[in-house]
Amino acid sequence: MVPEILVINLDRSPDRLAFIASQMQRLGLEFTRLKATDATMIGDDEFKRLGGTYMRPLSRTELACLHSHSRAWRHCVDSNRPVLVLEDDVVLSEKLPSWLAELNDIDMLDILNLETRGAEKWVSRRPYSSAPKSGIRHYRLFVDRGGSGGYLVRPAAARRLLQRAKHYAAPSDAFLNLAGIPRLQAEPGLATPLYASASAEDGFRGAFKTTISQPSKQSRFGAFVRRPQFKLRRLAGHFAMTARKLGTLRSGVKRPIAVCPTILDHAAKRSA
Repeated sequence: MVPEILVINLDRSPDRLAFIASQMQRLGLEFTRLKATDATMIGDDEFKRLGGTYMRPLSRTELACLHSHSRAWRHCVDSNRPVLVLEDDVVLSEKLPSWLAELNDIDMLDILNLETRGAEKWVSRRPYSSAPKSGIRHYRLFVDRGGSGGYLVRPAAARRLLQRAKHYAAPSDAFLNLAGIPRLQAEPGLATPLYASASAEDGFRGAFKTTISQPSKQSRFGAFVRRPQFKLRRLAGHFAMTARKLGTLRSGVKRPIAVCPTILDHAAKRSA
């Protein structure tokens, strides 16, 4: 089944919507705009209930971002079909349409990450599956160090994510990484945020400023002093990630994920 494409976009970011829409038109893809949750929509009760459940205090913009992704997961469950979730600042690969056309013939897991920012990730040494026509390989993704700018999610995984989001919150990328749901990573990556340089050498600069803010270092330090559970959670998280790496030593490797060359070309022209 061909997935529906959802693009998360704030009402106050029409420039980003125009940016992603022009790419979709060029690629011959249709999409549905998902109105992003603004930080002003996060009430005090929700902020108090969820803002302190992660390894550090969360900002309202971080909670709003997670809420937007949660609404995409809800749409996935309600429609009972896979959904490709995109944030509105990603540069898309020219290979995306051909890759989407191959999905019905690909051996997949319930979440497949398309994004790479050039950071190292812990992935399987050998591909789990591949899309031969588009030349995309899919590796088991054990530990991620990236964002949530582009990923495919199936209803079964969306249900699990929604259940977890009832009582726990984290930055959207960390939420996916810590959810314990098996994932795949596409290589070369089919989506890269425009504001993030894909490697130290490519040198392109993004046109967009991030809309996500974090609590200041001072406020985070104060929270660690007043609420030691943040420190304990951080330690527990590090232990969990270390255990995950140790458990996949034979099958996994830490390495950068290549960016599709068409993304680098397009981003370089955009930032010239």
